[in-house]
Amino acid sequence: MNIDDRIERRLGYDIGAGVLVDLEAVSPISHVDSPVGRGPAFERLLDVFEPAFSGRLPPSAYIHGPKGSGKSAIVSALFGRLAAHSGPRQAIQTSTRAIEPTLPGFVYVDARLAATRFRLYHATLDAVSDEPVPEHGVSTEGLAEKLRSAMRTGPDLVVAVDHVNEPETPAPMTVVEWLDEVGSGIVPVCLGRQSPDAIDWEASESVAFEPYRRHVLVELLTSRCSTGLGRDAVTHDQIREVSEWAEGDAHDALAAITGAAVTAEREGASTIRPRDLDAGIAEITKPGVALGRVLSLSESRIRLLYELVSLPESDRKSVSAATETIASRPTVDLSASTVRRVLYELADAGLLDRVTVARSDGKGRPPSRLVPRFPTLVFRELFDRPR
Repeated sequence: MNIDDRIERRLGYDIGAGVLVDLEAVSPISHVDSPVGRGPAFERLLDVFEPAFSGRLPPSAYIHGPKGSGKSAIVSALFGRLAAHSGPRQAIQTSTRAIEPTLPGFVYVDARLAATRFRLYHATLDAVSDEPVPEHGVSTEGLAEKLRSAMRTGPDLVVAVDHVNEPETPAPMTVVEWLDEVGSGIVPVCLGRQSPDAIDWEASESVAFEPYRRHVLVELLTSRCSTGLGRDAVTHDQIREVSEWAEGDAHDALAAITGAAVTAEREGASTIRPRDLDAGIAEITKPGVALGRVLSLSESRIRLLYELVSLPESDRKSVSAATETIASRPTVDLSASTVRRVLYELADAGLLDRVTVARSDGKGRPPSRLVPRFPTLVFRELFDRPR
């Protein structure tokens, strides 16, 4: 929250703005430019990348930690700042002329949005090229050659690939091999949840992120809520309650706060009441799926999930009932069999749980229903708002 925002609050410019002033500010899928409470983590990463400040390539690195521990927020912010200091190679080196060292290029890529070799090359090239990168009419090898050409005149690259080793994303070793195929001058940095011993790649360095400590999570929530919620919409005691419940997971804490704010606003309340906070917490599945993973799906799959979570309970009592209702919606241009297949695929990917429902008559095979493993209140709010 900047100084102008704070002054405007004191002047009362946000009075009457409602509980939820800025959804993006409190959304669990949003990252701020200056993340709160992770100073030591920034320092550990800067230690790893120290050679870059002398114009040399840093070692490869694996950054790991549980969901909601700040890996994506910290690395994306850090790489964004470091990228601003990189530039073309200095061609002239003499003993009589002092030349500032050139930092390598720093590129952050989300593997959820770049899960193939083509998409990885495209995202990397798009980050370092001044020209538009074609989406069609170019092969994977063609993109690799364009990337090599960009590196011949530009700096070497440090490429951070986030969310590796998820059900829909490549393993770290696969990412490293894809980057190696471009040639020398690219250093891989992978971000994942597994420990270094549990992955198929041994990086030169590893950096562990631990869950947020309670007082740090309180600070983070307070900062985000001061921008995203109306004045006095949430109390410090409520923030402390959410921080204790979340057990160091910033994603779940923000999702609970946002869900509470959405509930309060829908009921016309001016503040988050205890029952609103209970509703926000109750919709979080533990262990659950991060909303970022859900929203990285194709538009058609996001639409199916939206239709599923929007169904009344009577239409979600079985997979068959849900399938028929969803397929009948005018916004869904898929057959019932296709809807059923995709929903089962989403369940196999861990986004939905298949829960067996006991039959009242005790006869025949019991049906199953699909239960979302992600925060549905916040998901629906993000889907409904203009994007």
